[in-house]
Amino acid sequence: MDKRIGNVKQACSIYHLESRDPKGMGQELLWLNNGVLTLLVNLSHCGDIHQLWHKGNNVSFLTKNGLVGEHSDFLKSFPAGMVYTCGLDAIGGVPGHYLHGNIHNTPAEVLSKEETETGIKLLLRIEDTALFGDKLVLYRSLVLEAGDPAFHLEDRLVNEGFKDAKYCLLYHCNFGYPFLDERSEISGDILASEPRTPFAKQEVAKSLHMEAPVDGIEETCYFVKTGNGSMSITSPNLGLQATVTSSLKDFVEWKSRASGDYVVGLEPCTSHLDDHLAYRTIGAQKEETHTLEIRFKQI
Repeated sequence: MDKRIGNVKQACSIYHLESRDPKGMGQELLWLNNGVLTLLVNLSHCGDIHQLWHKGNNVSFLTKNGLVGEHSDFLKSFPAGMVYTCGLDAIGGVPGHYLHGNIHNTPAEVLSKEETETGIKLLLRIEDTALFGDKLVLYRSLVLEAGDPAFHLEDRLVNEGFKDAKYCLLYHCNFGYPFLDERSEISGDILASEPRTPFAKQEVAKSLHMEAPVDGIEETCYFVKTGNGSMSITSPNLGLQATVTSSLKDFVEWKSRASGDYVVGLEPCTSHLDDHLAYRTIGAQKEETHTLEIRFKQI
């Protein structure tokens, strides 16, 4: 221990909180800080990252819904946030399934949490189970090194059942103001990009550039294939670049310029949506690992 430190929370800290907001009453949260990044992790919702700040500046996009306990209607309960996990039963709209799947609405069990002067380590367990159905367990680790402008998320998906199981996964990573503004640019090792809708096709020349808010404008979405599993977005407003890197090389790029719903989502996924949707198979008693990192760099 550094002799100048009497309490490790001066270097890296974890605080266990409970929401008192009316719509999110009773939700369990972890507040993490490594000296550069502050993360609000929602244990009641898969251990997803509800909000992220870089040196005090908000990076993440939050919908008008905020923290919501109920999830009967997706549009009225979707919080967005820095990382919203989609799957394991559906990504996008799949008949008979909740939009973007149910895993986000599953609480996480804390297996261990560690705060030292060198960093933070968090290990969670999330179960996706059903009578006569699958038993998929997500072992999620979240690591932040002290003073490092990045977080590392690793999901080890284990099929603890006795038959093969299908799954899909998408990390909905959402950037908002003041990180995001009309000067922001998207980049990456992009091999191909396919517009999802006719309006997205019409806007394809602007797909990698953000613009000023427009009242009521339609969202755009692009199915992107990358060579290295990495996409970046720059913020001249904050002099900062964020790079999303994943073991998954397919991305969905989501952009909304609508006033009040102003967001860019960079979303690594096991499969694209709609007619492109394809499930992966994980064998009984087998496991697969997927990773996600978001790293910041001053520009």
